[in-house]
Amino acid sequence: MPRAPPSGPTTAPGREGDARGLRKRSRRPGLGEAGGCGPEAEGREESRQKRRMVARASGREEVESDKSEVPMISQEPNVAEEHQSTDSKHMKLPEKKEPSNDLRELPVPDPGSMKSEICASLSAASEIKHDSKDANISLGEVTHETSSNEKPRGLSEQTKSSDLDEKCRFSDKVAIREEKETISEVCRSDSKNTEIMVGECHLAALVSKPLCLPVPLPPLNLNAHQEDTLLNPWMNDFRLPGKHSLLKLQNPEICEIFKREKNVGVFQKPLGLMIPHRYCKFHFNTLRGCERSQCKFGHVPEQGDEKVCMDVFKKYISINELCLLQRAASMFMEYYRKFLPGIHFDLQVLNDLLSSLLKHCLLKEVFQVMNLCIMIKMLPALKILLKIFEYVATMKLRNAVPALINIFCKLIEAGMVLDPEHFNYIVKLLYQVQASKQEITAVLEMKSRLHMRQFKKNWKCDLEAALNEIEHCKEKGDWTKLGNVYLNIKMSCEKFADFQRFCACIAETLTKDCKEEQPGVPFCEFAETVSKDLQNSEVDKTLLGRIGISAMYFYHKLLQWSKGRKVLDKLYELKIHFTSLKGLIGPEKLASRCQIVNIAAEIFLKSGSLDGAIWVLRESEWIINTPVWPCDRLDVLNRHNLLCTIAHEILAKSLYRQTFEVLQNLPGFQNSQETVEVSQYSLLFNKLLDACIESNSLGMSSSVAEFMISKSIPIDFSFLRRLITSLGRSCLWLKARAHYKSALSLGCYPPLEGNLYRKLLLIPSYLSEIEMLLAIEIFLVSNASSIQSPGTSTQMLQIVLKRSEENKSRSKDDYQAAVERLIMAARISDPKLFIKHMTVNVNKEQVYSLEHCSALKWLKENMKWAGKVWLFNNH
Repeated sequence: MPRAPPSGPTTAPGREGDARGLRKRSRRPGLGEAGGCGPEAEGREESRQKRRMVARASGREEVESDKSEVPMISQEPNVAEEHQSTDSKHMKLPEKKEPSNDLRELPVPDPGSMKSEICASLSAASEIKHDSKDANISLGEVTHETSSNEKPRGLSEQTKSSDLDEKCRFSDKVAIREEKETISEVCRSDSKNTEIMVGECHLAALVSKPLCLPVPLPPLNLNAHQEDTLLNPWMNDFRLPGKHSLLKLQNPEICEIFKREKNVGVFQKPLGLMIPHRYCKFHFNTLRGCERSQCKFGHVPEQGDEKVCMDVFKKYISINELCLLQRAASMFMEYYRKFLPGIHFDLQVLNDLLSSLLKHCLLKEVFQVMNLCIMIKMLPALKILLKIFEYVATMKLRNAVPALINIFCKLIEAGMVLDPEHFNYIVKLLYQVQASKQEITAVLEMKSRLHMRQFKKNWKCDLEAALNEIEHCKEKGDWTKLGNVYLNIKMSCEKFADFQRFCACIAETLTKDCKEEQPGVPFCEFAETVSKDLQNSEVDKTLLGRIGISAMYFYHKLLQWSKGRKVLDKLYELKIHFTSLKGLIGPEKLASRCQIVNIAAEIFLKSGSLDGAIWVLRESEWIINTPVWPCDRLDVLNRHNLLCTIAHEILAKSLYRQTFEVLQNLPGFQNSQETVEVSQYSLLFNKLLDACIESNSLGMSSSVAEFMISKSIPIDFSFLRRLITSLGRSCLWLKARAHYKSALSLGCYPPLEGNLYRKLLLIPSYLSEIEMLLAIEIFLVSNASSIQSPGTSTQMLQIVLKRSEENKSRSKDDYQAAVERLIMAARISDPKLFIKHMTVNVNKEQVYSLEHCSALKWLKENMKWAGKVWLFNNH
């Protein structure tokens, strides 16, 4: 049963006048009308009646066919033209204003007329078809239809409106369902910014365009509460009053912007890579990468960080994002253009990278990486090459064929081996992509060349045949030929594990049943042949180093120091850093780094090369026992004995700096896991300190004394006193005062604190003039306040030259010499100090007084630095 319209208007008081104005304007006759009457008006009324009858007849069919679709208003050409010719003349488009002003100025229609208009529009829209060319309907047409529908209707029209009310109820339900779906979609969004931006975009779209209704119109969503209340027209505001539901975004580009903004957090989320601090974390560890114009952090790994490269490649390949794979390809190109592959290069990672690039259709990057791989002598797997041909044939990429053929020929020349079936398959794929005759001929020519090469050297591909060839070289002693066998197997063997097993066999051959009377060293001849190869890489150096370690262990075991020395000299000549490697066979395969360095240094030492032994130790950075390179207690003991032996031999040659370097790296001074008592090294360090003082190497002797004091190594006080005296006599007062303070703290001199502030200084007679002067300086600074106070000139500062127990047994000349040293100490002071002899005490010790004027002058000139040296630091 149709519901009665509301009894009165429900519009806001402020908008009541606007609603009346809209109704008045809608009833105004056109140019060809007289008060809404005439033949044209009757024609339009008949047209409307026909459309309503058609809509009523087809309404139920629409409901059954598609209950989820809301009818949209469209236009027929003749109806649009008729309405544009009449009604649009009475409606002027408003000027562009702020969105808030437009929303306030537009009128609000009467509730009853609004409801009937919506029902009529929905019923008429079910039959009228949409026309893509006529996309807009003017606001005047809608206003005119609204005014026409407000006229009284007859009994037949009331009957029609009951049917239309059913149509309106169904459209209301559909609209309510769509509004709920829209609200649920908005609620699912976890970002409030997205809602605000969508609303602002729609508001801007409504304000920037003329007030015309685009076709199709967006559905008018009504809920149960809104059916009985006044609804503002959808063009007045992009939201319903009191609701926060949003209009559906029509522009797919704006939708894409919002999706990107929502995914900003995803782009900046760390990828979980452990990257050194010197590299840019945004470039390596985020999807978006670094957006700085000038980044102070590195974007490409530096030399020696090949492991970082491999870890980044593995991570990017596992994430499988297009931007990351492009970044990985760029990083691969930039790194390996500068540096050759090292021990951390993983061929499987290269194959995975090429496969991932190909899956994402990055054929350009695939070609670039392949060309670089050929240059660095690291060939990808055969299956990767076949996949590239399959991709080019499947995608019909005819332009990519010349570059692919060029790469294919380079791979064959570099040593890639293909079976005849592979060549036939490639030719078949080239026919599919309509390759030229010359390109197919080039592939067939490479097939024939490879066949001839395999026919001549077929035994190289067979590992067992190669092992037999090794035995043959051993019997004849032809180590140069053994090097050539190594090079041939390296080019043909695809599995690195098989090649490594082959190298282990070579190591056994070079170290088995070696006769001492033979002058040559098999390893040196073998390594010389391998190193002459132009395609020699870091992998070859690593394998040569491991074979050399096995040979070194072999000669060390036989005590053949000269042959072991030749092995080490060859490794040095080839610039192979063997100290970080391990052997291929035997105990050296599991040896610690400390043990390998010990054996190499011992070979140099036994063969008379002290410089070679020190070079090996420096090359290994003096490492003994660390978490990365652990070793057992026997290795630590051997390192201790080795370094002590080297230190004695270097010290005998008066090489004090090298001796000090060796002693500084004894076990216990590094961050080792073994706890070693360093006091046992006291004899070695004191011997070095004595030799440095004797040779007047004051800089080195001062460094040795400082190191001993810092490491709590017992120091001989006589050596320390001699050092202080030598430093003072050489006018090196800063170091002399520093060592004097250290000597006071160690107990080298009698304590001064008990007598300093009693204006009495006791100086042992065995001190040198330098030590006496330093004691007087402390005495002056300690009594500075009383000396500088006015009216204290009568107070006397006394100095007693003490006789020690040792001096009692000596002659009078020794004590007289001490008196002269005290007078000299006062003279060498700057400014000079004056002392006067006063008396002799009961112990027959000379007592002197320090003149007040000279003491005051000394404090005025020296108190600034003397206070910092003697007072502000702990003795």
